[in-house]
Amino acid sequence: MIAGMYAAPSLGQRYAAAFQRIYPDLAKKYHAALYPFFLNGIAGSATLNLSDGMHPNASGVKKIVNAMLPDVERFLKTVKDTPKS
Repeated sequence: MIAGMYAAPSLGQRYAAAFQRIYPDLAKKYHAALYPFFLNGIAGSATLNLSDGMHPNASGVKKIVNAMLPDVERFLKTVKDTPKS
């Protein structure tokens, strides 16, 4: 499973467009499940980020985990045990 990220708008439209293709392209190439943007609902929120405005604080991390959990649980049900050598 791949947890994706979007480029910050301040990096420019061309860069953002190129960057935002990375995660979907990797998911397609490796036949992986994709969670498109793990900071959805967190990015830009002063109450859910550290003072740097970029990284989630404890409340933000909790929100990320709660949002992603159903997708991660669905993904884990698709993973098969592999024999150990």
